[in-house]
Amino acid sequence: MKSEKILLETAEVLESTIERVERLSSLNEKEKARVKEALREAAKNLRELASQVENDNEELAEFFYKKAKELKVMSTDKNIEKEGKKNYLKAVSKTLLYSRSAKYDFKPGELAELKKVYRKYIFGMTSFFVLTGAYLNPFLAVTALILAIPIILSMLSLQRRGYTGLLLAYSAMPIPIIAGVMVLRYSLASLIDPQKVQEIAEALGKSTTFAQGYLTFLIILAAVELYLLGSALVGLYKHRHAFL
Repeated sequence: MKSEKILLETAEVLESTIERVERLSSLNEKEKARVKEALREAAKNLRELASQVENDNEELAEFFYKKAKELKVMSTDKNIEKEGKKNYLKAVSKTLLYSRSAKYDFKPGELAELKKVYRKYIFGMTSFFVLTGAYLNPFLAVTALILAIPIILSMLSLQRRGYTGLLLAYSAMPIPIIAGVMVLRYSLASLIDPQKVQEIAEALGKSTTFAQGYLTFLIILAAVELYLLGSALVGLYKHRHAFL
């Protein structure tokens, strides 16, 4: 595969850039150490990926190679002064991010795993909205309404592997998880309390059998929501390097 060769060449360019970084005087020792560490990891990631390529994405491999060459050219005191130290360090960080996320473009299996996590997040949030509607709690309903926009935005951004979507997902999940725990605890406690079941039946204007079925439905839905969102939370952290 052509991608394999290009990725190896990109790793070589990054490794040769480390020698240039050693001679820089525009960076202090701490900054130089950080840059060298990032370049070593990026080169290592690309070398490992080269031997595992399944999807021959030559265009993306060429992009990585181009960026590595640009970074090497920039790794002189004169060019860092011209471009600005902040921009140089940002370019180094981007190179490392590219190397970490590359496997999702060259290994279909990794992307398939990420899509599973994405679906768990979608179905988990869908369960949350259904749960807030079924629980008939005005506070939770308003909370769900407030969270609707950031949740939708996170879904759209996650689908494009955007880092903003990852941050939105992390910030949106705690409240639905807390709501799921709250509904689960309430429903379980109510289901084993005949008096509470009777009160719920009267409030709904239905029979006690219906109230028991209603509580059972809430228990199942809350448990499903917690499982999906809990799995999504762990999965998104595991695949956090997929997002740029």
